[in-house]
Amino acid sequence: MRETPEQALRDGLVRQTCCYPLIPYSNRIAQGRFTFEGVEHRLALNFGDHPHSIHGNAWQRPWQVVEADDARCRLALTHRPDGDRVGGWPFAYRAEQLFELSPDGLMLKLLLENQDHRAMPAGLGLHPFFPKRPGVRLQFAAERVYLNGDDSLPMDGIPVPDHWNYQAMRELGEPRLDNCFAGWDGKARIAYPHENVALSIDTDPLFSHLVVYVPTGRDFFAVEPVSHMNDAISRPDPSHHGLKVLRSGERLAAQVRFGVEALS
Repeated sequence: MRETPEQALRDGLVRQTCCYPLIPYSNRIAQGRFTFEGVEHRLALNFGDHPHSIHGNAWQRPWQVVEADDARCRLALTHRPDGDRVGGWPFAYRAEQLFELSPDGLMLKLLLENQDHRAMPAGLGLHPFFPKRPGVRLQFAAERVYLNGDDSLPMDGIPVPDHWNYQAMRELGEPRLDNCFAGWDGKARIAYPHENVALSIDTDPLFSHLVVYVPTGRDFFAVEPVSHMNDAISRPDPSHHGLKVLRSGERLAAQVRFGVEALS
């Protein structure tokens, strides 16, 4: 993953880190508003002058270290929708991140528990960034991709066009991507031929969608395993697009495994 600058750690600049969690939903909720079980909720617009709420609230909250040693770390976050925090998310929850290092990679497990007395919509995602070095190559397979409108929200899904098709490994290039792919098989691979190293991504089935973000002219890109499409909660049938409903006390959990190998 890309390196995190020391200043980003000092100043709490989350978007400059190498990775952060997307809890309790991924990507955007249109205009920060949604209706669930007959109740309308309004979220804080948490991304500058961007017109939508984005990535949940866990990425902007401090987490507690529950346990840690040389190869393992568990972080926890408890959210209560009290006062100003109701704008972050209107339901009470507890979340965990578990990191486990091994000689050939990293396992990262996300967990979300509904601690509210009501049911709540729920999703998980992970937002890792990778260095965009010369010759970097990407591979993943998906059934379709959602085009974005001028409002950065997804329109209907279409078959993956050739210029966004990475089913066979090829150079990343400058595809102008900031889109969600559906029908993802949970596997991706990134290769750096000049450094003779490759990274594999292997996820649990919950992560059936993949957001790929390749900003033009920048030195990084993102390959984001997520459980649901962008703004799924605004669709007539959110569960068809991967969003879950957690009853009080229910949990959602899934793993992402990053494997590192030398290229021959």
